[in-house]
Amino acid sequence: MRSGAVIYALLHLLASGFTRLICRYRVSGLEHVPRSGPLLVVSNHLSWYDPFLLGVLFPRRLWFYTKVEVFDWPLIGWLARRTGQIPVQRGAADRVAIEHALAALREGKALVIFPEGTVERQEQMIAAHTGVAMLALRSGATLIPVAHAGTRRVLRFRGSWLPLVTVCIGEPYTPVLPPGMSRKMGLQLITDESMRRIAEMMPAEARGIYQQSSEK
Repeated sequence: MRSGAVIYALLHLLASGFTRLICRYRVSGLEHVPRSGPLLVVSNHLSWYDPFLLGVLFPRRLWFYTKVEVFDWPLIGWLARRTGQIPVQRGAADRVAIEHALAALREGKALVIFPEGTVERQEQMIAAHTGVAMLALRSGATLIPVAHAGTRRVLRFRGSWLPLVTVCIGEPYTPVLPPGMSRKMGLQLITDESMRRIAEMMPAEARGIYQQSSEK
């Protein structure tokens, strides 16, 4: 809707200014981002600030899976509804959220997914859920891996310099189910591949359970 686009543009402007006040950032790979068409932006998850940062840095409008509780928050919930964010029940197979996500991708939107499902407080990658692979296969959307580091230090830094946040955007690709493989195994394989691509762009000490797979 038109009003949602205007609100998103205003929020983008505010978030851009706020980001410059609270951190320094270095981003690479922006040239890899398709400017149109259905896109799954797949990223590791370290902080509450991750969605804001990606929204600021990406050269096209983003939509997000947003935990359903957020929609009950004053102002934030209203903004989430007005900008068309997708409510999701965490910890469950939310079929309604999946259908909303597929509808967004059919409309050519860019949807951000954090496959780990929760913030990792130790700054180590943890096992991902296979929902992103299912969305990719059912929609045929392009997938683009994103690795970032440093957002856990945003607003927590006590030194004289603002914390440095780094963001690396990998090359886009379209996952396919390997021939002869069961759907369950295929979904896991596609999920692991997306996380491996993210891990390859992360510092070695932050790759967590994907340390070995990224070294193969």
